[in-house]
Amino acid sequence: MPGLVVFRRRWSVGSDDLVVPGAFLLTIHLICAITVIVSLSTFKYDTTIFDVKLLFYHQIGYLVILCASLSIEIGICVISMRGSILDSDVRAPINFWIYFKTAVMLFDISWLILGSIWLSKYYLESPISTPKQIFFAIVIAGWALVFVTCITVWCTFDAAGRSWVKMKKYQRSMRETESRFNYKRSNSMNRNWRQRKVIRAYQDSWDHRCRLLFCCMGSSEQTRNSFTDIARLLSDFFRELDVVPSDVVAGLVLLRKFQRLEREAIVRQRKNGTYEFLSGVPITERTQFLALNDAKNYDFYQTVIHYMYFAQGAYGWPMYFIINRSKICNLVPELKCFGCCTAAATSEAEVIKDNCCYCNYAALKKTLQVGDIEIVYATYHVDVGETPFFVAIDYTQKKIVISIRGTLSMKDILTDLNAEAEVLPLSPPRDDWLGHKGMVQAAVYIKNKLEEENIIQRALNTNNERNTHTFGLVIVGHSLGAGAAAILAILLKPVYPTVQCFSYAPPGGLLSMPAVEYSKMFVTSIVLGKDVVPRIGLYQMEALRADLINAIQRSIDPKWKTISCSMLCCGCGPEPKSVVEMSGKDTHINKYQEERGTARSTSTHPADSSIALTLHQPLYPPGRIIHIVRHHPKADEKKYDSGWRNVLKSREPVYQAIWAESTDFDEVLISPVMLQDHMPDKILAALKKVITDAVDDSSSLDSSLNLNSRPHLLAQV
Repeated sequence: MPGLVVFRRRWSVGSDDLVVPGAFLLTIHLICAITVIVSLSTFKYDTTIFDVKLLFYHQIGYLVILCASLSIEIGICVISMRGSILDSDVRAPINFWIYFKTAVMLFDISWLILGSIWLSKYYLESPISTPKQIFFAIVIAGWALVFVTCITVWCTFDAAGRSWVKMKKYQRSMRETESRFNYKRSNSMNRNWRQRKVIRAYQDSWDHRCRLLFCCMGSSEQTRNSFTDIARLLSDFFRELDVVPSDVVAGLVLLRKFQRLEREAIVRQRKNGTYEFLSGVPITERTQFLALNDAKNYDFYQTVIHYMYFAQGAYGWPMYFIINRSKICNLVPELKCFGCCTAAATSEAEVIKDNCCYCNYAALKKTLQVGDIEIVYATYHVDVGETPFFVAIDYTQKKIVISIRGTLSMKDILTDLNAEAEVLPLSPPRDDWLGHKGMVQAAVYIKNKLEEENIIQRALNTNNERNTHTFGLVIVGHSLGAGAAAILAILLKPVYPTVQCFSYAPPGGLLSMPAVEYSKMFVTSIVLGKDVVPRIGLYQMEALRADLINAIQRSIDPKWKTISCSMLCCGCGPEPKSVVEMSGKDTHINKYQEERGTARSTSTHPADSSIALTLHQPLYPPGRIIHIVRHHPKADEKKYDSGWRNVLKSREPVYQAIWAESTDFDEVLISPVMLQDHMPDKILAALKKVITDAVDDSSSLDSSLNLNSRPHLLAQV
């Protein structure tokens, strides 16, 4: 940080990222140099023979090139290891070393070409066998290094690099001229036109990236419009933020340390009455645990588990294969191609755009074997803003269920990325009711499909003998499907007043607060542990951006040391000075929190006040939120009862359910399980574990257990 600028363009690598590639090249070239020296000093070369003479002098020339490469690579490694992440001035000379390395590499390639020509002409007839074999291995190793170097350059190539340099150069020139002169209106207009031109070029580079990444998706008008919206969003977010991918990795490592130390200090201080943190959630006397000993709460929670099967079943055969790898053969009897190629497999329901064997529909039927359920309609058509879903009749719960699939394809990812806020299409309109643009489009698509094909009414009139016309409506979904389900429930609420929605792991940047408050009447969201998706939205990403910059600023260690220590031995080496102070004195935690709050609220880059950062209106997860948290019993709890000893012996956490607020998910919690907690099978397993652990806890609690000091246990009894 900042990105390296060489050859008049910016690259996706920093000056402190060259330690590892420099050390790698240094090691290989050192081995090659030693091999050449041994070959020249050990074997006798008869220079009277022309091809042997050529080989002898070629190896001497190659040794000179290797020595030059070694010298330059040592210099690159030494300079790249200097300073902290933000202290790039001490690494400024590295640009000249890169130019030197490029020149030497060109000589290296030329010499390898000459070596390859010698091998093609003289290798078979040359009288010296061992030296020519060594030379053959060296040439192959040299070409392999050239190939690896080219791949590395391609990976670090920034398509927007040249536009970025132009933009920064133009902004600097404008600041310098404006500090000296007062421009007239015409010059101001010309300046704005040039600025728009440069920004447009940078946005076009992001558009090109999106089209290259999603090149297999075709070029429909809707896809092109989505590319444009996403490119504008990404260019606004990253335009002025001079970071490279390794900066983000180092920032996440540092941020995880800060978050851990902050939680430890809060518990020690009993700040805000915090007893402990469960999955990053502060547990206080005000924390509301889901009391499963109450029959009403228990039945409602069982309903939450029941409809998770519907949300999971919408993913079709890929999710079924992930969860039931050993039972995948159970799908065979349900497949159309194993049913004498008749239409019997689809006689039960209308299935649209499934594969030739109806694998998705077969997996759906297998997943929904949790009650008396009849599938009415299932579509697997997918496009940008058009998400697959199915409609089923749940005779067990007496509901018509609409289940929407989550992210499973590249087109779904485009829908996720189209994250700008858009007014919900309500009648009458509410300007302050905003939603995630891509998921609003998905909800509108499903609403139109339901109305055009009269699917809900068909489901209600399917079996009057079983009173299906009196059934209520339930909408469920996971991830992308959870966001679309919540918005669809809001759109259908005027027509179906009793509609309910169960939103599993919904995205964080989904609804504005007025819409969230309205949705609490009929939407229930479920979040597991430190799941990153309910904590991700444009507003939350901007907070994460500020936190990363703040963490990087407080670090005094080089980037390579921060990342390598985290990967090799879970945080070796000294902590940043500020972190050491925080862990030693709890008073420093207040200073850290103040700096973090200031960094989040500022509209400029902390390292350069001339850089403006984008700020978006905050959006939140929908409805009432059930947060499934983990409790890891401590060793001193062994003395209270034997039930905890069994848990400790198996090293399994205890799962509990608490009621959370939408604003509780404003911060991304850095954790190894932040992605794992988002998977549907993990959510379903955790939901079931809450029931199991609640029963085990209530049956094994000893009368000597001090419940008043452990409110998370008291709530389960």
